[in-house]
Amino acid sequence: MDDTERVRLIRLGNELFNNKDIERALKIFVKTQYRDGITRIADYYFYDKKMPLVALRYYRMVKRQDKVNEIFERMVFALGRLLGKNTGPKVELPPLKVSPKLKILAEEILEREKNNTNT
Repeated sequence: MDDTERVRLIRLGNELFNNKDIERALKIFVKTQYRDGITRIADYYFYDKKMPLVALRYYRMVKRQDKVNEIFERMVFALGRLLGKNTGPKVELPPLKVSPKLKILAEEILEREKNNTNT
């Protein structure tokens, strides 16, 4: 398809989308490989229709890994809630190592601030 035909089809797809003819708009956006249009379709299913699994398919089609990750994270969170488990990450951090000189300097600054607020 030449550029003129592609532009005409994308305009038609946008018009169909604005008139809520989502399925016909989607066919045109896929045919023309119009990433922004496919992303809007995915957003429609994700945010408006609350159908994340349908949206996931279209986000993957346009390689929107950020949205794919968001859907997966929400699904894991929801599954954890359903099972009654806390699904938050549990990370054990090693104790913080601070240079002795830096520690002394920090203590002096804190003491100075304490003295300034008391006067």
